[in-house]
Amino acid sequence: MHPIRSLLLVLLLVPILAACGDTPPTTAIPAPTDTTASNPVDGVDRAQLASTLYFYNWGDFIDPTILDQFTAEYGVQVVNDLYDSNEDMIAKVRSGSSGYDIVVPSDYAVQLLIEENLLQPLDKLMIDNLRHIDPDYLNTYFDPGNTYSVPYMFGLTGIAYNSAIFPEGVTSWAALFDTAQMEAQRGKFSMLDDERETPGAALKFLGFSYNATEPEVLEQAQALLIAQKPFLASYNSADVNRKLASGEYAIAHCWSGSALQARLGMEGEFSGNPAINFVIPEEGGAIWMDNLAILSESPNAYTAHVFINFLLRPDVAAQNADYVGYITPNEAAIPLMSEEVQALYAAGFAPNDELLSRLEWIERTAATAVFTDLWTVVKGE
Repeated sequence: MHPIRSLLLVLLLVPILAACGDTPPTTAIPAPTDTTASNPVDGVDRAQLASTLYFYNWGDFIDPTILDQFTAEYGVQVVNDLYDSNEDMIAKVRSGSSGYDIVVPSDYAVQLLIEENLLQPLDKLMIDNLRHIDPDYLNTYFDPGNTYSVPYMFGLTGIAYNSAIFPEGVTSWAALFDTAQMEAQRGKFSMLDDERETPGAALKFLGFSYNATEPEVLEQAQALLIAQKPFLASYNSADVNRKLASGEYAIAHCWSGSALQARLGMEGEFSGNPAINFVIPEEGGAIWMDNLAILSESPNAYTAHVFINFLLRPDVAAQNADYVGYITPNEAAIPLMSEEVQALYAAGFAPNDELLSRLEWIERTAATAVFTDLWTVVKGE
């Protein structure tokens, strides 16, 4: 069973199980009451914890109150710096002196970091909460055995749009690539600032795979993207959620969680817009997983393991998934999530069986290195 199909099956079974008197656990794991280093209830030796942990993360990809909770529980301050793409993150940490402890690479980026010896193997004895992750999310193609990474969030890539402007809905990538449709929304839409996602969207519109590398196919995608540029507001992976919510964007190439954030808003950050919908175009979209990993350069590996285990705690994972809007791989967290977010998952912010058949994983091989050159040309025009 595909992992997201498994997740949606769990969502459907929760009320049935409750009716049968076999309700999954719905109470949060209690915080430890004995925090002495000599006999910690949670197995964490406070004496070994660093005073500060440096977390390099995607924007709007963690509930900031969770960082405060970790500080209150363990006395460790978490510095949460942000990046907009896997490529930017990899370039930053490649020197080996970035100063960061934990990164959140997407699937193919985990492979690259492993190949360059930029990640350290995990001590799974320190990540007991890994037991709560759906097994279908483990032992993946990019990190067999989860030697270097653990699942954090799943997501989809498609189109977010304002239903007040598109009352008939959106069904095709043509909304972002057809000249007449782009003209109608000139300066009011964006594409992701990502060398695989945006060329991939062009490829899907043209009828090809996200991972197509034939020169003649890539030439078509490059020409399409260059022709699109005059109509764009920007390439944007950072705050597309805010600009959709505010109405500055009418439509956008978007990750599912960013679209859900635009719809619901983010507490203390910005108000949501109930007109925002999300769709995977009929030509298809992408599916991906972001992961937690510890850099080889980290001098705070013990503290980093404690933080990862904390994020995998079901009550914390549920709170985090409600906030960020992406799909949690944490089975025990699902019944703890808000009914509103679960309903939006079922409404298209997470895939059903039909939608799964139109999703692709973005691969990274020696052959796909050509996308870097393509993206350089497009952004340089």
